[in-house]
Amino acid sequence: MTGRTSWMRAEIDAIPTLLADARSDSRAIQAVAARIVAHPPVAIVIAGRGTSDHAAVYARYLLELTIGVPVSLAAPSLVTLYEARPAWRDVLVLAISQSGGSPDLLAVIDAARRGGALTCGIVNDLGSELAGLVDLLVPIGAGQEHSVAATKSYVLALDTIARLAAATAATAWGGALCTVPETARRVLDASSAWMAGEGAPLVESLGGADRALVVSRGFNMATALEVALKLKETAQIFADGYSAADLMHGPVSLGGPAVPAIVFRPDGPTVPSIEVARSALGLAGSPTWTIGAPSLRTGPATLALPCDLPEPLTPIALVLPGYLLAEQVARRRGLDPDRPRGLAKVTKTS
Repeated sequence: MTGRTSWMRAEIDAIPTLLADARSDSRAIQAVAARIVAHPPVAIVIAGRGTSDHAAVYARYLLELTIGVPVSLAAPSLVTLYEARPAWRDVLVLAISQSGGSPDLLAVIDAARRGGALTCGIVNDLGSELAGLVDLLVPIGAGQEHSVAATKSYVLALDTIARLAAATAATAWGGALCTVPETARRVLDASSAWMAGEGAPLVESLGGADRALVVSRGFNMATALEVALKLKETAQIFADGYSAADLMHGPVSLGGPAVPAIVFRPDGPTVPSIEVARSALGLAGSPTWTIGAPSLRTGPATLALPCDLPEPLTPIALVLPGYLLAEQVARRRGLDPDRPRGLAKVTKTS
């Protein structure tokens, strides 16, 4: 990889422009929002795999808060392995997928339609089977991804979910959606500079580690899970993503000098519990780095980002330094971040 920019890095760098481009056409989002408002679902079920499953975690938090109905994550094996046929009348079943080709997601959508659900796909590949199967379709608009590890499709999916939520129900944060592309650009610039300077010890620490912990809470639970996945995929580090609350129910014992920890801390009601987890990791001996809001105290182990987004929108930006970190750590370990071992762009599970 020495001497050339990876596809993964190029696709990360393209994210702010893609976010800006996405705002040029909101017709699909408005059409889906109008359908939801006209026929409110009694519940929402979201299906995704891998990176898209983390987008589904974000959607669960955001849609339940804004639309005000119970939201759950689908268990595809109930349909594909155990032949369950739930009654899904008046339920919105939402599938999130970059490829639109995973057989288990297709099976969930097919069963949902047969069970009376309204189905919707947030899909990047508009020529995919999933795109042709759902009742309602919202394009992610990330374009083709050359790197196997998905980055831009994840961020664009989060942004699509946020725009859909804001179009469906009145929110206190909807007006900030227009600032997301420029915030993402500033966050990328600040993160790149930090990791080349004060943050370089984090790259070195993870580069020599076999294990790592990634921690956040609330909306950014998705960030912790996604960054941990990218460290697994690209850098071959056994990284685990945890809720700050769940961490304190036992897994904090995994901390130690050989286990670096990355904590994502936005402003908002999650701060006290995240700070408790951060302190506990430090006491356990884990080298601990904190990435988050401008209110963070600056220091060699903290990155206070120029991210003044309302908390529900922060996952769109806070994942970006995690992506840069995974790409750099993979290089540091002599790996190609574009070609993770044992991983294909389209993973077919049933």
